[in-house]
Amino acid sequence: MSDSLIAVVMPKWGLEMVEGTITEWLVQAGDSISLEQDLVDIETSKIVNTLTSNQSGTIVRILAQEGDLLDVGAPIAIIATSETSESEVDKFAARLSGGDVPVAASAGEEPPSQERISERIDLANSNPTQAESPAEIDNTIDFVIPKSLLGNGENNDIPATPVARRLAKKHQIAIDSIAATGRHGRVTLDDLRAAVIEAGGQFKVTQKVNDKSSADRHLTNDSDVPATPIARRLAKKVGVSLHDCRRTGRHQRVSKADVELAAFKLVPAPDIRTPVAKAPDIKKDTGQSSKPLSGMRKTIARRLQESKREAPHFRACIDVELDELLSLRKQLNDSRNDANISINDCLIKATAMALSVTPKVNIQFDGKNVTSMPHADIAVAVALEDGLITPIVAKAEIKGLVEISNEMRDLATRAKIGKLKPAEFQGGSFSLSNLGMFGVSQFDAIINPPQAAILAIGASERKLLPDGNENVRQATILTLTLSSDHRVIDGATAAKFLQTLKKFIDQPATMLG
Repeated sequence: MSDSLIAVVMPKWGLEMVEGTITEWLVQAGDSISLEQDLVDIETSKIVNTLTSNQSGTIVRILAQEGDLLDVGAPIAIIATSETSESEVDKFAARLSGGDVPVAASAGEEPPSQERISERIDLANSNPTQAESPAEIDNTIDFVIPKSLLGNGENNDIPATPVARRLAKKHQIAIDSIAATGRHGRVTLDDLRAAVIEAGGQFKVTQKVNDKSSADRHLTNDSDVPATPIARRLAKKVGVSLHDCRRTGRHQRVSKADVELAAFKLVPAPDIRTPVAKAPDIKKDTGQSSKPLSGMRKTIARRLQESKREAPHFRACIDVELDELLSLRKQLNDSRNDANISINDCLIKATAMALSVTPKVNIQFDGKNVTSMPHADIAVAVALEDGLITPIVAKAEIKGLVEISNEMRDLATRAKIGKLKPAEFQGGSFSLSNLGMFGVSQFDAIINPPQAAILAIGASERKLLPDGNENVRQATILTLTLSSDHRVIDGATAAKFLQTLKKFIDQPATMLG
């Protein structure tokens, strides 16, 4: 067996974990991977975690499919660390049942024992019907695609999950027109479904179940059926006999997932065009409610947690006078019928001009490489019902205030109804977050990776300032707070950027060219 082939196995996260479900593959067969790269999302009984690689190489084969429930130690993929033939991969895959193979674990975990791998495969071979997915379920997806979403379906530049990409290609869906909510900005199956339904099309999943009637189901005592405690409780609660369940759990026990599948086969699939909202889990007598995070909130939580953990944030504040800018804004709005310029529009323009003068802030950083951006592509945070999104005003440094205003209004409107294309909210070179409309005077913002800086804008205030002649004057003051990634932006660079931005705001005529 070639030493260049390594098995990726189901990890053991925590003492109580005995099995996990493949939720979503983040790589495909043939992909080159690096050390600590995310490979696959795995759901345990408690949470969805991401398995990362402790080995660089190439994914030459994926052994477990999305939705598979596997024991800890079960092989799920094969990595090649050097060039290998297809026959070598076949032999390696065939010998996994023997357990005599190298194993790639995620960072911080010990590889499972070879006995554990052998145990899993031997169990599957001893009872193949229990290890297979249920053949009696026939899933078909019926699409009616509106003309507005039609395309060639083959835009590989748009990140997407394998399932979403295959369906987009099959049904000729313009994948670049789909708003992405998946991990790393990928288009998911749910994104396709939402876009199709919202555009007036059809996305319907039907299940063909066993012809058995409810009278044919096992009604005898199932106490002798091996099952996990949680599976047994759930079966009793939903009225499912353990005799009617698969046994994919450890030591051929019925697992929670097996009970859920059996219960699922007893009811018809809902029409997704008329979804019924699930009521929140109301705790008795307390008035409390609980519901899982939405996909968008999960993505926001993950990205911001990564940014906070990986990027050493440092902050610098500066006060600017707005009176001249307010006066210029009023003149432009009064002089043009098509102008409705906001203070935020002016700050977008001023920020873009300051980035042009201090290009060391106008960068992206992926942890290894610094990319200098040719234009000031300003991402502006827009609040949504269940999170936020950052539509991008591209090349803001060369656009006029009226153009920026009109573009920002269009982006914000389409963002709130889910009509933005991925290219319109992914990437960017710098971010603005404005909470001034809520009366917040000052706050710190978390950097939006791969960007290296973000500007937090508070509410303006009328203040008394000394005029240098032992007198005071009134001025409209705005506090700006810059959060920078100290790995690539030094304090002096941040200070220079803020000074430059202050000049453009204090003397706004200079940014009009």
